[in-house]
Amino acid sequence: MQTSSSRHTVQTRDQVLVAHAANQIARTSLSQDDFAQALSRELHLSIPDRAKEKVVPDFNSPELTGDVSEFVKATGRWLKRVQRWLNGDQEMPSWLEESWVNALEPEYRDHCLNELACRHGLIGARQMTSDQCANKSFGALIRALGDVIDTGSEVFDDQVMCELDLPHLPAFAKQCRQVEAKAGELGRRAEQLLAGARPLKSIA
Repeated sequence: MQTSSSRHTVQTRDQVLVAHAANQIARTSLSQDDFAQALSRELHLSIPDRAKEKVVPDFNSPELTGDVSEFVKATGRWLKRVQRWLNGDQEMPSWLEESWVNALEPEYRDHCLNELACRHGLIGARQMTSDQCANKSFGALIRALGDVIDTGSEVFDDQVMCELDLPHLPAFAKQCRQVEAKAGELGRRAEQLLAGARPLKSIA
């Protein structure tokens, strides 16, 4: 009999993206419509020309914010498109993938990035573009460290890691990956600032 873990290993990239979005929708108060709105926003932020070309509604545009009827119609049409991707009825286009990940809430986004990266033996760290991103990553690192400490306390309660710890190891491994990813992001950002910094002049 095929287990869920074996099915998990043969997931395509599209299936991984859809699975994390579906998991967020199932486990949070955010609905499919909330995710669709977030996806539209990310598309218009990251690839505005492509978003217009693909007729992705911009819910912040004057055309829609100033016309309730058109706003409702556009919302319904866009939600149906997103539902077809979520249900697997339509293949997800490559231009959608990055914005799809960014539309996820931080916790689910990080898990999605880590899973995609682990499929290729990488760490799911992202390139930072602002100091605010660094601040968010530091907060995420603190949370991830807390998770590692909590789960690690269960694993190392007898001071060794062995077969008896197998029930805890999947979560522990994932949490360690989270720490690696966030620490890597922060380390690269610090190195970027150091490389671009001018030597401080002495005021003596």
